[in-house]
Amino acid sequence: SSRGLNYLFVFYDYNSNSIHAEPIPNRKAESIKAAFAKIHNMLVLAGLRPKLHRLDNECSKLLKDYMTAEDLDWQTTPSGIHCRNAAERAIQTYKNHFIAFLCTTDPNFPLHLWDLLIPQATLTLNLLRGSRLNPKLSAWAQVHGPYDFNKHPIAPPGTHVVIHEKPHNRKTWAPHGIDAWYIGPNLESYRCYHCWTWQTRTLRNN
Repeated sequence: SSRGLNYLFVFYDYNSNSIHAEPIPNRKAESIKAAFAKIHNMLVLAGLRPKLHRLDNECSKLLKDYMTAEDLDWQTTPSGIHCRNAAERAIQTYKNHFIAFLCTTDPNFPLHLWDLLIPQATLTLNLLRGSRLNPKLSAWAQVHGPYDFNKHPIAPPGTHVVIHEKPHNRKTWAPHGIDAWYIGPNLESYRCYHCWTWQTRTLRNN
């Protein structure tokens, strides 16, 4: 991506049946550990503190030390038997979902912005998955609470949009809007979206 992110760290939580992804710049131990800690802390805040982690054989000592410090049990899968790790299926599921996600973007959408689409891809995927703890809830609701579509509407990713410019931000005869790409809903604001503008090449909340 244009922000220097090259990989996706995928984390699967069995009880909530939720899949989470975090873009990382490289496969170094520090980057993987930071992504793991971020998602782990989110689950802990949601009351879903993991007890056992199953990892592949590429797990670094830094990550193992972090889990030991957090009093987490962990196991590595046998060499060559990836099916023993449920995250392998989750990785394929997320990959298929994100490929379909990219195929729905505008033909002119710049693919170097793929990492900005990860939050909405994770949101929509987990809204479609049921929780194991409570089958009446989606995986998203189990972790984050019910999703309010009226409060946070969702649009197709990578849609070409025009952002309205307030009179004090534009010149007298300038157009009343600027071109941008829709990135995803802003979950911290009411009926607002994250958009990437062509002029400034930055994210805006509108």
